[in-house]
Amino acid sequence: MVATWTEGLDVIIGLFKSDWNRGNTTGIRPIVIDIAEVQPERGKRLDLARHDYVLCYETAHNEEAPDLLYDFVTTRINITVDMRTVKGRKHLQLLENEVRRVIHKSRKGDGTNFDRLVFKTRTDLSDRSKQLFRMTFQIEVVILAELIP
Repeated sequence: MVATWTEGLDVIIGLFKSDWNRGNTTGIRPIVIDIAEVQPERGKRLDLARHDYVLCYETAHNEEAPDLLYDFVTTRINITVDMRTVKGRKHLQLLENEVRRVIHKSRKGDGTNFDRLVFKTRTDLSDRSKQLFRMTFQIEVVILAELIP
């Protein structure tokens, strides 16, 4: 059996690309990248003077088997979203609010690819001495009662 649904990481990237409202972030739409699909060393060479970046990658993939029905599992996929800008702290807060809005807007799932999105944690990793404003988020994609092939 071949999976016909979209992977969790692709779901998050797709939401950021389609639902991002640049009006909420002073007319700026960041570049959204899956770091597993870029050329070697590209993740270290970001032109932050020209663009803001949202880097996404999968950090964990867990399956839980229910006690009674062994044909199904609950899948939990943790995605890390690493957001970077040099435009200042206020701009970072605007980007954060937009990330939260996009995730909470789709938190009930789409009924095909995933059942729930959970906005889990936020960590501020800004380095003011280098004028790098950075925040990471943990987002969980939950798929309930996924059939085991």
